[in-house]
Amino acid sequence: MGCSDSKSINTIKESQSNATTFKEKLTERLLNADLVKGMSKKAFVSVLNKYPEAKKVFKVPETTKTDAELVDTKEVQAASDKLLNHYMDIVKTSDDNLDAAMRKKADELNKLGVKAEYVKCYGENLAQNAAKDTDNKLSTTEEKAWKAVINEITAKLTAAMAKVTN
Repeated sequence: MGCSDSKSINTIKESQSNATTFKEKLTERLLNADLVKGMSKKAFVSVLNKYPEAKKVFKVPETTKTDAELVDTKEVQAASDKLLNHYMDIVKTSDDNLDAAMRKKADELNKLGVKAEYVKCYGENLAQNAAKDTDNKLSTTEEKAWKAVINEITAKLTAAMAKVTN
């Protein structure tokens, strides 16, 4: 009995390890795609819509009235790219000390005046945009993995930001 239990445990561990590797590969592939940059801009616009004061932090013109106008500004592109790059950096360093990477990113964002609620809103929308975007061509498994990874990064990053500001 002990022998088969051991094999079951090893199979479960291997399966979990393969799932983690799959999530990492998927996330790295997606984070480097143009599709994700579009999703990032839309997610960032949702932050600006929910938190209009964030326009000052990210130096976005106050004169833009619609989401389409916001998405097309160079300021939104630059700011959404910066936030997306923070996520990419976290994915790339996730094999190392994830907590240290989160603290470093939280500190960087805090110094820029970015609030945890901005990151939370951005991350939630970035995760959801994969499901909403009809051009994403993600399988159900890939979409679930994308959401899981983005939601995990968002939760850990916002928790680290809360610690930095306290």
